[in-house]
Amino acid sequence: GRYMADYNLGCTVQLDDEQTLALLAGLYKVGRIRHIQVQAVPLPRPFFSESLERVAATGIPSVVHAPHHSHGVNPCAPAAYEDRPAADIKEHIELAMSQALEAADVLGAETIVLHAGRYEPGGRSAAVEEFSRFLDTWADPRLTLENLPSVYAGYPLLGNTAGELATLAGGKMTRFCLDFPHLACTANHRQLSFAAELERFKTLNVALHHLSNLRCGSITDEHLELDHPDGGLDLAAVFARLRRHPAVPVTLEYKQDVPEVYARQVRVFAGLWEDHAGN
Repeated sequence: GRYMADYNLGCTVQLDDEQTLALLAGLYKVGRIRHIQVQAVPLPRPFFSESLERVAATGIPSVVHAPHHSHGVNPCAPAAYEDRPAADIKEHIELAMSQALEAADVLGAETIVLHAGRYEPGGRSAAVEEFSRFLDTWADPRLTLENLPSVYAGYPLLGNTAGELATLAGGKMTRFCLDFPHLACTANHRQLSFAAELERFKTLNVALHHLSNLRCGSITDEHLELDHPDGGLDLAAVFARLRRHPAVPVTLEYKQDVPEVYARQVRVFAGLWEDHAGN
């Protein structure tokens, strides 16, 4: 029968990934998950429309993740690490963001997760200004700002702590996504206390949690499984927060192209939820 847990767990699927979508629809049918996070990637029409209709047809409640720098959408510094002409970049961002908003419309999503992006060393203040302009262009109450690791593959990322997210949102965005391993990467990089940085998110309106694991002491986001043997995420602190906020959806995010990883991790999450019942 249908098993409904007292938490709202979901998994991530790229808009055009039929195989993973089918697996997640199965997990939803039996009540193992309650939502999906649809990663919008810029797609040519009519392929975009077909993919979106396929997701909508599952009837699974959805959040949308806007395209980010690996999809050619880097809000805070569009030309950073780019060799495309500025006009092409601008056109690409317009297509990608329009599709993300359309996906949210069609799926009835209340949340559109956004990364502020990456910038070139020394370019932080310009990136902050550029991000503010981006928010003026794409103003939408569903936009939800996610904390990013301090660095990835050698480049700095914008918006790493609760305080930085609040400043970047500047009242233009009122919703936030707390990514636990991103915050752990930041704490490790800056030699801060993960628990203290987690506590600071109390002041923000957190609409979504992102969960995966990272190596012990790592500054690099790898989207490891929750039960990975080298996992270093402070699961006690994470699950204490999750159990205090059971209504806030938690999305699992894994990079492997193997949908089976989700079937297993959903079970691992359920076990961890029970293990931390006493917190």
